[in-house]
Amino acid sequence: MTKYNEYFLPVYNRKELNIIKAEGSYLYTEQGKYLDMIAALGVNVIGSSNKSIIDAIQDQIHRYMHISNFYESDIVGEYAEYLCKHTFANKVFFSNSGTESIEAGLKLIKKYGKQNNKDIILSFSKGYHGRSLGSLSVTAKTKLTNEIEPLIPGIKSIEFNSLNDIEKNINDRCAGIIIETVQGQGGVNIADKEFIVKIRELTEKFGAVMLVDEIQTGIGRTGKFFSFEHFGVVPDLVASAKSLGGGLPLGALLVNKKYSNILERGDHGSTFGGNPVSCAAGLALVKQVNDEVFLLKVREKAERMNVRFKKLRGSYSDIIGDIKQLGMMIGLEMKYGADKVTSLFENEGVIVNVTGGNVLRLLPPLTLSDDEIDYFFEKFEIVLNNM
Repeated sequence: MTKYNEYFLPVYNRKELNIIKAEGSYLYTEQGKYLDMIAALGVNVIGSSNKSIIDAIQDQIHRYMHISNFYESDIVGEYAEYLCKHTFANKVFFSNSGTESIEAGLKLIKKYGKQNNKDIILSFSKGYHGRSLGSLSVTAKTKLTNEIEPLIPGIKSIEFNSLNDIEKNINDRCAGIIIETVQGQGGVNIADKEFIVKIRELTEKFGAVMLVDEIQTGIGRTGKFFSFEHFGVVPDLVASAKSLGGGLPLGALLVNKKYSNILERGDHGSTFGGNPVSCAAGLALVKQVNDEVFLLKVREKAERMNVRFKKLRGSYSDIIGDIKQLGMMIGLEMKYGADKVTSLFENEGVIVNVTGGNVLRLLPPLTLSDDEIDYFFEKFEIVLNNM
């Protein structure tokens, strides 16, 4: 039991690691430091304590920390302008989290569907979009969903990467689809390019909204600013969060021109959505990440790591199965030992995570140095030898 465990609802399985400081790629405790290979579950894409982000936060705090969305804030407006000018988006709605961004997207799709006699929203097997009632409705079935049903009606789950399923289900009744190009929580499952291209073709044909969940895959994680860029398509909506706020709570729904007037005044809102301090931090972050030289280095780093993963699998094929990787979003299938691999890494001063039951998930800082990569692989081999 952790020190303060008795005061919280028992919804987290907290580790007995009390973090007292975070800097660069490392987390520090009183016992020592740990290489954070999940970057706070994908939030800290350029590590912790980045000077530009801290300076932006301090500058904004001295101006004001919060005002109502009834008033204009330059920093919030500048961030919205940046996202619109550097992506497909025509309009932005800021929220506090990824789940809230999904909720905004679902509301838009449902209103659009109601206006056009379309009553089905499609989601996918093994997909994950959050834990609120709306986002759970488009998330793959779990014990929890069974315990709290009924959820939102009109949602149909179909098979991920199945061309047959999308051809059968994207039709005149389909209001929209929600998809991750890489399913993080589901086990780092990467969509086939043909599958994503076909979804875009069919949604355009039948007038269905294509919402891509980029909460974990976006903001440089895959070596592109958004992961959909790898697939040669442009969606109608994108839900973003995690690293979007530079380490502070921030989410966004990005909307193209076609659908930017579906939600009208009073249809949606958020007291803290687009908080000025979070926007200051986020803008400082994306200006560093959304740079082709930076993103090229991410792709090069990812490729070097992929070569080393394959070499390790060659030596430990009895333990390591499939290598699933797009940029710095990495999943390694563990043939056995998934239940103890996180603690073995922790013993070696490295933080990792297991998802999808038996997939070692890595979401390292995009700024991981060559020395830190060498350190990780050195520790990985020790872990494999102890399994």
